[in-house]
Amino acid sequence: MSRPGRLVAAATVVFVAASVVRAVLAYGSASVGTSLDWPVTTAALLPALLLSWLVARRAPGSPIGPALSLTATMPAIVFTVEDWGTSDRSTHPWPAAHALALVTDAVWPWLFLGFVTLVLLFPDGLLPGGRWRWTWAGMPVAAALVTFAIALEDAAQRRRDSLQADPSGSARGQLGQAADPLGWPESVRTVLVVVAFAVFMGVLVTAASSLVVRYRRGGQVVRLQLRWLMAAALAVPVLLAASWLATALGAPGELAYTWFLVAMLFLVPGAIAVAILRHDLFDIDRLLGTTLSWVVTTLISAGVFAAVVVVIGNFLPDRVGVTTAAFVTALALLPLYHWIHRAVARVIDRDRTVALARIRAFVREVRDGEAEPEQIEAVLRDALDDPALRVLLRRPGTELAVPERAIPLHSGDSVAGALILGTTSARRLRRAREAVVEARLPIEVSRLRLELREALDEVRASRARLMDEVNAERQRLERDLHDGAQQQLIAIGMRLRSVQYQLAPGVPAYEEIEELIETLANTVGELRRIAHGVRPSRLDDGLAVALRRLVADSTLPVDLVVPELEVGESAATAIYFTVGEAIANALKHAGASRISISVEVVDGVLRAVVRDDGVGGAREGFGLTSLRDRVASVGGDFRLESPPGMGTAIRVEIPCAS
Repeated sequence: MSRPGRLVAAATVVFVAASVVRAVLAYGSASVGTSLDWPVTTAALLPALLLSWLVARRAPGSPIGPALSLTATMPAIVFTVEDWGTSDRSTHPWPAAHALALVTDAVWPWLFLGFVTLVLLFPDGLLPGGRWRWTWAGMPVAAALVTFAIALEDAAQRRRDSLQADPSGSARGQLGQAADPLGWPESVRTVLVVVAFAVFMGVLVTAASSLVVRYRRGGQVVRLQLRWLMAAALAVPVLLAASWLATALGAPGELAYTWFLVAMLFLVPGAIAVAILRHDLFDIDRLLGTTLSWVVTTLISAGVFAAVVVVIGNFLPDRVGVTTAAFVTALALLPLYHWIHRAVARVIDRDRTVALARIRAFVREVRDGEAEPEQIEAVLRDALDDPALRVLLRRPGTELAVPERAIPLHSGDSVAGALILGTTSARRLRRAREAVVEARLPIEVSRLRLELREALDEVRASRARLMDEVNAERQRLERDLHDGAQQQLIAIGMRLRSVQYQLAPGVPAYEEIEELIETLANTVGELRRIAHGVRPSRLDDGLAVALRRLVADSTLPVDLVVPELEVGESAATAIYFTVGEAIANALKHAGASRISISVEVVDGVLRAVVRDDGVGGAREGFGLTSLRDRVASVGGDFRLESPPGMGTAIRVEIPCAS
């Protein structure tokens, strides 16, 4: 058994022993009518003791188990001392009952020893620093000092009462000497009481301040645990005020203070046990903020109601004044609660408030077109403080298997994706679900854009495949024209030339055959032009060589920068025709004096830029429109820049060209 477990066991033994002594006192010959107090107080203290065992078992290294047991054991000891001293008034007093009777009404400060210990140790032991060790050690000293001061004052009071009851002083030697053995003057006793209570309150305030210090220094888990204690502690003064109100309205004291005692003996220990074992069981920040908001709203509403009653009551009958006050309070209640709730949330539940505000601001930016919806993953990581968070979106035509403990993202009746947290806990899952609800717009837009992007990629891929097939068909047609019809026409021309040589030069048939041969030669040239137009034969040696040969025919100076490139057939053809059309336009329409051409591959993108220093102001006609379509057919981008008087630039970018 661990050391905390042994301490809890020792506290349990003391608790049981004290309970047995009280039971004997309650039902034995020394009873003075307290038989009903023993089972009630014992049952009320038992939950704290049981929770101490639970904490000691589930968290063996935590000091909270022994501290909880002390909150049950110290009241049991105090009640035992009180009952033992009370037996002095019975017919059969217990041994030392007369001495204990002197402190019966002064032993109550020891009730706070367990709670002070709990506050100083919660949730993971004493804070570093000698001040807290001295505070812990000073608590029993302060309690003993208060007990001594009160007992001394009570003894003096009993002496005064006895002297008043027996003016002759016959009892002075017996009762008075026993009641005030020190014989201190009243001024000294008064100073002692003031000093004792000042020291006692100083210890209590210092112990309470440790929670503030711990909250400021602690991490996220420590702060969550402290908020559990804050939530339970908040209920204590509220229920105490309610008990005072019930007593003022005539309710019996036992009934009026029932819920206050429940908070002290059940709610606080229970909240502490939950904070140690399952601090993320509920969203304590939200619960604490809502509770505090309703408390403040209730108090302000009561003040509004009372103020309206007082003001209106001077001018209208009482019934009308009460009705008006109720109406005004009802109108102000809901807006007042929302305003207070937002204000309290910014203080109590700041993490959640800041996270939701960050997401809502991003949603507004997406709606206004100032941010891309695909940034939602980064925004959620920042808002939820989870660098490993991931947003998964279902690809069109596929099924998404939502991992365990992931948050599904719904679109209608189907699962559109999932939110996967890097660090999971019940509290984080709750916060993430709230964040998903707030971020549903950018998530849905991202999903739709993903589907559109997939569709566009498929269209581009299909078009690229079609262009590859078209280019392959063009190459086949070029070979067929060259190896088939062209060669046959050449063979026919050669045979006609052979026949022509057999005729005399002056005969009519000779001239007709000459005309036929000339027509065949023109036909062969036209076939060659058509074959080269289907696919430039210059590309057989590569794009760089083809471009160098192309610019060599230009009548204007051309600055060509092109390295040796290995690019796809479709991309090379598109670049070749683009450069050729740009040179032709510069020669015909631009009035340019020089042309510059640069071609390169950067990050898998084939880029070509053709510039001239002409008059500019070019517009897309049939030729440039055809080039745009050709570039688009291979998934590229075609841009024309031609401001008047500043020349013309044609830019072409074709991805995945290498």
